[in-house]
Amino acid sequence: MNKKLLGGALGIVLSAGVLAAHGWGATQVPLQTAGQGPSQAPSTDAALIAKGKYLTTMGDCVGCHSANGGKEFAGGQYMAMPFGKISTPNITPDVNTGIGYYTDAGFIRLMRGGITPKGQYIYPAMPYPWYTTLPDDDILAIKAYLFSLQPIHAPRLKNYIWFPFNLRPAVAGYNLFFLGSRYHPDPHLTAQQNRGAYIVNGLEHCGECHNHRNFLGNTAVALNVLGGPITQWYAPSLRFDPTTGIGRFSDADIEEFLKDGDSPSMGTVAGPMSEVIDYSTKYLTDSDRAAIVAYLHTLPTTPAYYEWKRGPNNATVLAGQQVYLSHCAACHQPDGQGIKGNIPALDGNGMVTATGPQSVIRVILGGLEARGSYALMPGVGATMTDEQVAEVANYVRQAWSNVAPMSATPLLVNIIRKDTHTFTNGQRPDGCPTLEQDQLKTALADNSNGLEDLLKSTTMPNMLNNVNAIVQKLHSVAPTVSRSDAVNGLTIAYCPIVNGDDTIPPDQRAWQLTHFADRLFTQLSNNGSD
Repeated sequence: MNKKLLGGALGIVLSAGVLAAHGWGATQVPLQTAGQGPSQAPSTDAALIAKGKYLTTMGDCVGCHSANGGKEFAGGQYMAMPFGKISTPNITPDVNTGIGYYTDAGFIRLMRGGITPKGQYIYPAMPYPWYTTLPDDDILAIKAYLFSLQPIHAPRLKNYIWFPFNLRPAVAGYNLFFLGSRYHPDPHLTAQQNRGAYIVNGLEHCGECHNHRNFLGNTAVALNVLGGPITQWYAPSLRFDPTTGIGRFSDADIEEFLKDGDSPSMGTVAGPMSEVIDYSTKYLTDSDRAAIVAYLHTLPTTPAYYEWKRGPNNATVLAGQQVYLSHCAACHQPDGQGIKGNIPALDGNGMVTATGPQSVIRVILGGLEARGSYALMPGVGATMTDEQVAEVANYVRQAWSNVAPMSATPLLVNIIRKDTHTFTNGQRPDGCPTLEQDQLKTALADNSNGLEDLLKSTTMPNMLNNVNAIVQKLHSVAPTVSRSDAVNGLTIAYCPIVNGDDTIPPDQRAWQLTHFADRLFTQLSNNGSD
């Protein structure tokens, strides 16, 4: 869509908002009593409910409609939009605070048109412009599953939307331009490729992150999966261009990444994609993950940006190289190849070579938890200056075979730093995270096994010996805990011990915590833990 048309769309949205402010358009969408309760009796068809559960998982509905520490599908999470932040609603079948009063017709109308049975426009924080592709049967299967859940009373939290976007009739103009249409198989594609197109451009709504986003926050009409910024991360291109996209990876590697969040060639997942994998793509069938990759192969191999390279003697490159050698090379290696299966390579890494540098900056500042066979990464940038972080981010995007733009700046680093609070960089405003791994919680709560005592007595001088003892103890009290869960869980359990020790200087606590995680990972690896 060209800028003139986008400007027209914005004008329609703003005009609708101004009219609404003067009392016009308040009944623009009449109440649809046919879409309100009491709803049809919940389905008891087990096959239909199972289908709906699979489709709901494909749409990653639980990821948005569940707050941290809250009940699944009860809402309560805030979603950042270009015009404010929106709370996600309760979608359990509670009649008063959820969707229990929705009829089939009302639910279809919501999913495909973004309008509630009460005639109220919803904001496109819910990706309903993508759900217009869905047939009635799939939408009603989703409804059958949601209505099979236990109703939860959970009123919606307040929205914080700027004027005039807080006037819901303004969304009518948005819908006029950005709603799609039902999916129809492309006769030029195979059945597998069509299945992938239906998944990518429908419930998975991959372009919601991997498309460029226009200034109204819309992605559905933007460039198709060439990458785009999302909540101070940058989702890379999903085109099969070998330099700026995923063309350097095999289909098997991509499918493994969608299933586990890591693969030998692609490294480990970071940012919002972690949630997509954990709540959605890991639960897809192998055939559906293969269909996604098959469809992506049909898209033109358009580069996400023009390759460019600064000379090796460029001052910015040299400054970044020195930061890299001081802070990063010990793990990621001087040649950027990492340690296969344990430390991801930075040379050819899709997150590193994305058009925007946001994800690289964010990982430098905040680190990453352990995942699969990959070690925990400390937030090394927490002790660097904004200039140093920008320099090393630009360096790794230009080093080795990488040819990404050197677009990291100290100002961008400063902006991202203000929103990067992790326990791996010691800057969580709410302190240490809560340990959620059930087997570790049980083991640490059992005073008879001595595991918690070992943690509490661990200091820098005795860390090597204590970690060895912890690993030995772990094999007997929690033998099935994975290596990554053990590293993350025990580091989280050690966090309040470190933070509560007044003898440790505050600026050294994050370092001690990540040093513990590193020792633990190494010892678990040496003992053959998966």
